[in-house]
Amino acid sequence: MKHSNDLDELTALPDSHKAQLATDVLDSLGITVARRQGDELIHACQVSDYHSDQERNPTAALNTTNLLWHCLGCGSGGTVLWLIATLRNVTVEQARDWLNGEAGLTRAMELPDLLALFDSLYTEHRRAPLPVYSERMLDRWKANGVPAYITGERGIPEATAAAMDLCTDPDGFVDKKPTGPRAVIPHRWRGKLVGWQSRRLPGADPTAPKYLSTGGFPRDETIFDHDPARPHAVVVESPMSALRHRHHVPIEATFGAAVHNLQIEHLARGRDQITWWPDNDDAGWKLAQGREYKGRHYPGGPERASRYCRNLIVESPFAADPADLPDAIVDLLIAEAVPWQVWQRPEYLYCHRCLELDHPGAPCAVPPVAATSKG
Repeated sequence: MKHSNDLDELTALPDSHKAQLATDVLDSLGITVARRQGDELIHACQVSDYHSDQERNPTAALNTTNLLWHCLGCGSGGTVLWLIATLRNVTVEQARDWLNGEAGLTRAMELPDLLALFDSLYTEHRRAPLPVYSERMLDRWKANGVPAYITGERGIPEATAAAMDLCTDPDGFVDKKPTGPRAVIPHRWRGKLVGWQSRRLPGADPTAPKYLSTGGFPRDETIFDHDPARPHAVVVESPMSALRHRHHVPIEATFGAAVHNLQIEHLARGRDQITWWPDNDDAGWKLAQGREYKGRHYPGGPERASRYCRNLIVESPFAADPADLPDAIVDLLIAEAVPWQVWQRPEYLYCHRCLELDHPGAPCAVPPVAATSKG
């Protein structure tokens, strides 16, 4: 199927189709429409627990023209797919699958038109608005404090944990079932809470996913702990690495090795220099040097960012993420970063504890180094 490059296909659909689709979505989510006001379906908000008297004074609305949802009461908002993902506690991809599988939702239009409609919401040139959550949604977890695992085993300084509002979800619901405690890592973009990730904690169900994200999490459009005023930034893959070294390094995270062009612009535009620190695995090495496919070269992150500023890459010999390394080693490796054009992937990887050749699957006899900084 040919995907739309903008929102023209969405706006060109008949209003009756979009209105029927919006009505069917709310009905399938168990939401009762209180009234219709212009092109908005007014109803009680089910996204946030911090409302009062929603039955008599509903504050949420789904717009039947642009299929965007918002709540005036808690300030949350996003696309209709985000709404489905949030209320069903699934990813956007799973929300699409659920939507396509609901026979009642295809009454408004044929299935190909329905797919094209939602493809048009997620395009490179004109993206749907980012989800926005009420800050009050974190209050229930803030009351439980910072997980001891975060400031203990992971070595994230207490001041960092407080500044970034790290907190504890004691239940860790997955598919509406409690799976045990999780650390909550809020993600803000340009001053607004656009989602959060959670990390499974010791004592939780070991079969539960290690990391979870809120529905519609904007991982390919935003940067974790991004500060555009920084003339130089160190770029890592994991928010945990950024949190671990935030107190002594101007560090930001890309939510993985797949870095999109929009993220490149956020990272590089207006800066003097970027120092990339990819993970020492196949995905990280492709991020650093690009990849070849069917005779074509696809540039990595540093090469794409080189149109904006100077780009260096850390040459780490360790089979470990920055989150696992002590401050002094991180500072030293960053200071010795090389231009991206001359960087080479390591021939051997070493254990960061015993400094011997890496021994995957075999526990190291040297205990982890305890964090020394509380600042």
